[in-house]
Amino acid sequence: MQFPLVSKSGYIEKLVSASSGDDVSFIELFDVPGGAEAFELATKFCYGINFEISVENIAVLRCVAEYLEMTEDYSVGNLVGRADSYLNEVALKTISGAVSILHVSERLLPIAEKAKVVSRCIDAIAFIASKETQLCSSMRSDISSDGMASHQRPVVQWWAEDFTVLRIDIFQRVVIAMMARGFKQFSLGPIIMLYAQKSLRGLVRL
Repeated sequence: MQFPLVSKSGYIEKLVSASSGDDVSFIELFDVPGGAEAFELATKFCYGINFEISVENIAVLRCVAEYLEMTEDYSVGNLVGRADSYLNEVALKTISGAVSILHVSERLLPIAEKAKVVSRCIDAIAFIASKETQLCSSMRSDISSDGMASHQRPVVQWWAEDFTVLRIDIFQRVVIAMMARGFKQFSLGPIIMLYAQKSLRGLVRL
């Protein structure tokens, strides 16, 4: 009977198979995304040891699952599928969650791109942001039609600060995705200015 880690990881199974039938008691892995901590989580999953999947560790978990090839081809309900389900059903439902995962993914490149964590985060942010700004515009239009002036703070401002943790190239991709989703261009100005003030201080003269 195979060890659970071997049976659930296509990558490790290939390493064992390549050993030409020798007794394999030691396997060395290089460049594991997330390092030893990530590998420990993957091992816990394989051996049925409970641990909490969270916004803080889901990027690392999904990337180490990609690296180890823990797909349905090797085991039903494997780690890639579990991580994807958490991303879809929980983690990418809010802008703050998606930005947090995207920020962690910056240090997990290029495998975070291969696992589509980066693109899914960016798509989620663009979708939610555009939806919320459309709702806000609709609310302001309703107030104006009643003859009442609106003095509400723009909705975009409460989550725009989340973007300031992102690398500039990733932030640029987020902005482009938001525009592609129909985000109003006049609303992007304050977001870009805030990013420049918080993240590019000392690099640009405002």
